[in-house]
Amino acid sequence: MALVVRQVRACGAWFALLLLVTLGSRAAAADLTVLDDGSAGQLTALGNEALMQGRFETAIEQYHRALAADKQSFEALFNLALANQQLGKSDDAKHWYDEALKVSHDHPEVLCNLGYLAFRAKDYQQAVERFQDAAHLAISTPLDAADYWFNAGTARERLTQWDEARQAYEECLALNPQHYGGHFNLGTLYLGPLREAQGALEKATTHLTKARDQSPNRPEAWLNLALCHEQSASGDPEADYNQAIKIASPAQVDEALWQRAMFFNRLQPPRKVAMREDLTRILADNPTFPEANVMLGTYFFSIGDFDQAITHLEKEVDGPHFDPGNPTDLEAHYLLALIYTDHRPNPTKALQHATAYYQFRPDSAKIHDLRRRALRLSAGQPQ
Repeated sequence: MALVVRQVRACGAWFALLLLVTLGSRAAAADLTVLDDGSAGQLTALGNEALMQGRFETAIEQYHRALAADKQSFEALFNLALANQQLGKSDDAKHWYDEALKVSHDHPEVLCNLGYLAFRAKDYQQAVERFQDAAHLAISTPLDAADYWFNAGTARERLTQWDEARQAYEECLALNPQHYGGHFNLGTLYLGPLREAQGALEKATTHLTKARDQSPNRPEAWLNLALCHEQSASGDPEADYNQAIKIASPAQVDEALWQRAMFFNRLQPPRKVAMREDLTRILADNPTFPEANVMLGTYFFSIGDFDQAITHLEKEVDGPHFDPGNPTDLEAHYLLALIYTDHRPNPTKALQHATAYYQFRPDSAKIHDLRRRALRLSAGQPQ
């Protein structure tokens, strides 16, 4: 099964929308044989049934009983670890995977899940080692080995080891040329961290096209392919964005709208009204969507609608996602200081926002004059 690990929004044209970790592990089905009551096999089968039904505590109890009958039962150890993992008990899960590994040395699925736990614990180097060990051992199951190489690539990305991540994805695709995640992540690497490599944009387009064609109902490939078409001035990026929005789930549609809004803003000349409409749709659904309020507030400032600008800019600076390290977010303070100094005079708020901007950008030339004017306003002096 596939588990979404993170969703990333980055500055600039490139973004990696998804990184996936595929868990090769699964509860083994009970053998279709008559098992003696109280035997490790019979108790493990009961645990497996509970595990499949999501009754994890019951499953854990049955696996412990199975191990009391046979402490070397690999299936009970492995599935006991898996049940604990499903409950979020990572330390217990790791303990029982380690015990399973003592019984069945170099078992690729155990190594994969130990890699997954290391990944979740942000021990990415350990995750890489576990995933690669699993891949090397899964020689008889190339599709599983492809998943393990893919996992290693995601961990390499967290370590910013871009070339090593590329190699891992290439290993994945050599074993499974139809691996969606391999194509998507490799294409996105060429679109982002490896964009200076020879032929990077062409390679990005090739892999993202394959990802899109393999899973045409997943919006992330459409979105990154739109960036390829935008950068290469080929294809129809707007059509790609439109399709991504059309097929996006309710949880994905705001991100897709955001990417299209930024595309409209990047056009020469920009299509500001179209951008405004997408931002308005996003904020109707999620009033604190990161950067959307500052972008919309900046738009209203540019057309002289200062009341609307204030509404959105103040939501940005007071919102849960405000990041003073983000120049776009910080600009909200500057624009508010400008509005409260020149257009909707309010000495207290003018100085408040000018000072907030100054604290993070004391060397900015533009804030010095504005802050002086705000101070004169607060003192009741002519500007």
